[in-house]
Amino acid sequence: MFQKFITTFKEIYNHPRNVIDQFLESDDRDFFHPFLFLIIGALVVAAANTILVDFSFDPVLGEFDTDNEQMREIAEWIQVSTVRSTTQFLPISSAFLLVPMLSIGGIFFFRDYITGFFSLLVMNSYAVGAAMLFQMLLIPFWMFSGVSLLDPMANATLPALAIAIPTLWIYKSYIMSSDFLAWVRIISTFIVGYVLYAVITGFAASVIGYMIFAIQRISEMSGAL
Repeated sequence: MFQKFITTFKEIYNHPRNVIDQFLESDDRDFFHPFLFLIIGALVVAAANTILVDFSFDPVLGEFDTDNEQMREIAEWIQVSTVRSTTQFLPISSAFLLVPMLSIGGIFFFRDYITGFFSLLVMNSYAVGAAMLFQMLLIPFWMFSGVSLLDPMANATLPALAIAIPTLWIYKSYIMSSDFLAWVRIISTFIVGYVLYAVITGFAASVIGYMIFAIQRISEMSGAL
């Protein structure tokens, strides 16, 4: 199983068509299932993040102007959830939210290369799964750089680059074309998908932050009774 995972990982960078097209077109599959490949990578990297990096920080609300203590607590939990979703749990959010968003972008820009939403899900599952290795390169930065997790460099710019660089390479290798139009479509697919991912992730983090606050408040009220 481990050897098959490594073989899939290597081949998706070198010859992604061999992996993606074989899964879509053949019953004889020499490579890891795309969704299993994605989930295993996400769980391993998320576990490594959790074990190796201290993701705790004090929320900073800036010019948040309210005297309502509950609203302030809600805002703090939303900030914590938002930052954690793009740092500690970046592998999980990219596996479950980024893959379908990239596939939506691919419907518009990749239709000349690969058709069908399921086919795009397969391609992006392999691509984002392979990008998990690059996400692991963020661990030493978070551990030793001294940059606050609230800094956009730590929770937005570098995570985006860690996903973009390998994903764009795999797209380019799959298309097997380096002309200008191909690059426009490749970059457009990623940008549209990543913007949608950022919006959905922000909304989901807000919901999770509010739920954490509500559960905590219910627990405190129950303890006081």
